[in-house]
Amino acid sequence: IFCTTSGVDMPGADYQLTKLLGLRPSVKRFMMYQQGCFAGGTVLRLAKDLAENNKGARVLVVCSEITAVTFRGPNDTHLDSLVGQALFGDGAAAVIVGSDPDLTIERPLFEMI
Repeated sequence: IFCTTSGVDMPGADYQLTKLLGLRPSVKRFMMYQQGCFAGGTVLRLAKDLAENNKGARVLVVCSEITAVTFRGPNDTHLDSLVGQALFGDGAAAVIVGSDPDLTIERPLFEMI
């Protein structure tokens, strides 16, 4: 699952990530665009549902934002443009979500309820 609000590409970032990681083209992917701050909780809920309902599944969740491309320098008539630059920045995070861990090879750190 890949989520971003930074832009829309075709093929999506989910496909590009699949290629970079050397995963099979048949791997199930889900791309989520334009959800803003709401996307973080949504992708975790979706990953949890997928992992719990598909025995042995491990779901990679990636969220990435690149806001530097929209940067506009300060302007005397539009100081409001600095608000967005002050609040939002570039960043990325990833997590693997699963259920029923195999404790011989996995060491879960957190539990989603």
